[in-house]
Amino acid sequence: MNLPQNLQYLRKRDKITQEDLADKLGVSRQSVSKWETGEAYPETDKLILICDLFGTTLDELIRGDLTASAAPAAKACTGDYARRTDVFSRAMAAGVFMILVGVALCMALNGYAETLSEKYRELTEILSGAAVVLFVGIALFLFIYYGMSYDNFRKENPIAESVYTEAEIKAFKKKFAFVMAALCTAILIDVVFLILTTSFIDLKIINASNADSAYCFVTAAFLAVLSLIIGAMVYYGTQRAKYIVEEYNRHNRKKKPKLADAICGAVMMTAAGIYLIIGFVGGWWHPGWVVFPVGGIICTIVSTILNAKNGEE
Repeated sequence: MNLPQNLQYLRKRDKITQEDLADKLGVSRQSVSKWETGEAYPETDKLILICDLFGTTLDELIRGDLTASAAPAAKACTGDYARRTDVFSRAMAAGVFMILVGVALCMALNGYAETLSEKYRELTEILSGAAVVLFVGIALFLFIYYGMSYDNFRKENPIAESVYTEAEIKAFKKKFAFVMAALCTAILIDVVFLILTTSFIDLKIINASNADSAYCFVTAAFLAVLSLIIGAMVYYGTQRAKYIVEEYNRHNRKKKPKLADAICGAVMMTAAGIYLIIGFVGGWWHPGWVVFPVGGIICTIVSTILNAKNGEE
């Protein structure tokens, strides 16, 4: 039985102390120590938790020799890991930014069209639709090209070693928590801006000669700010893998791709398709953009349910 050496290897590979592992499993540090020395054997439910935590199978954990297979991959990944993650983070953030900015530009052009004559209004509305298609096309290129490149890199280099000190990792975690909290607050402020401004237009507190045009400009401003906020959230969210290396390693050791990722990709692609259809066919660019936040909410719900079902952290 190779459990003691495999458990000790997995824990050290992911830079987890005996105390940390004990906390995750709900046992004492002494229990983990006894498992690693062979003085005791974990119960079945603890073995399953260990397999989920380190991304291995029960057979590999108990009878396999895990120390012989993963070391070369770790060396291959270390040198290029941080740079590839940076490129991927910027590309994903830019893609999300492009989609929302495209919709914001569409709304602004539609608002401008409301102030023009019939002849130029139709031309401007066509340009607004073309702008959405162009920006979505750029975003799809970024998602597909850089997403596939990063996925290939992960398959070729499934194990990484951290190039950051404990102090740098702690500093990033602190910064990450602050930034995400600030960005969530910024979203609420942006929503309040949209609600108040449109209400002021309705109540004629803001005197607009063309209410429809004013609504479009306000919505465009809302989406422009939202694009910056969501882009930043995506960037910092993907950057997290660069510092929390054990999550990168655990994700890459999964035998099958996460179902939640595939479903969320399909949901957002469907949302984009619905938006383009209702925009071009019905001219409902506004409020048709609501399909994107709805799609995001669906993705969050699906991911939460599936991850909870699979016991992922």
